[in-house]
Amino acid sequence: MENFGKFITVLLGIIITSIINGFVFLKLWLWFIVPTFQMQPLRLVEAIGIVFLIGYLKKTESNEFWKKFFSNLLFVILMSGFILFFGWIISLFF
Repeated sequence: MENFGKFITVLLGIIITSIINGFVFLKLWLWFIVPTFQMQPLRLVEAIGIVFLIGYLKKTESNEFWKKFFSNLLFVILMSGFILFFGWIISLFF
């Protein structure tokens, strides 16, 4: 039963971080890539797919699983908020 709880926690973590990263990538794409290069806006599903691809390309190993897992989750949430906030501020000058 303990392994099932770990599995569900990891699965929820992957889903939450994927949606957050995809949303931030989507907004940054919309604010900077679309007007600069006249490209089409992305959908959330496409942005999440790109985030998965980038994550796959920079695979890391972890010895202390839970410590690394929760620190990465917190880092993703905080950095996504900062990046989105500063991207929004920069987009106000265009």
